[in-house]
Amino acid sequence: MQKNHSKRAQVKCILIFAMIVLPLAFGTSVLCKRYIAFFAVNFLVGILGWTYLEYHIHRFWTHSKRSDSNQLAFQMHKHHHKHPTEIKVTASQRVGLLSGSIVLFAAAVLWNGYFTIFAGFAIAFAYSFFSHWILHQEWSKKVFPHLHQFHIHHHCKYPGRCFGFSTIFWDLVFRTTPPKNAVITDRIIQFYYGHHDH
Repeated sequence: MQKNHSKRAQVKCILIFAMIVLPLAFGTSVLCKRYIAFFAVNFLVGILGWTYLEYHIHRFWTHSKRSDSNQLAFQMHKHHHKHPTEIKVTASQRVGLLSGSIVLFAAAVLWNGYFTIFAGFAIAFAYSFFSHWILHQEWSKKVFPHLHQFHIHHHCKYPGRCFGFSTIFWDLVFRTTPPKNAVITDRIIQFYYGHHDH
């Protein structure tokens, strides 16, 4: 029963994503005759593509222990929930992702074709890599206040909600936001930042 519900939810999410993105993707060639509009819409389609995929993987793969193929992802993510401070982004990873993003963006500006969709997708992936690391830093509440709150809720109180870690957009679309009366207590903050006693 639960497995069927999960499959229905996945299909529903994919259909809603398609209803949002496909008109943009197909409309660019017809509606966007100007260089900047064509570039911006294609770049946005790429960003929406990655951020949705991030949401989908996080919600349906890393939070599902039902499929054998997802066992490793589930176990690794479960560990991350128990040890939220054990997230590392090395300097070489930061330099590589930033350099790659700059090159892709420059190429997309230069070519201004449908390659821009791929560039938006890849740059959004790089951004999500950084944003997830940032969300586990205490100063993130100043940079991404809403996303910061959503991520703490997801880790500490509502693991069945708040699946986006580079945007709250898809949580709003799919109604997986925290309850309006949700509170982040000092105890939760202590655990999330690793200040609690072991």
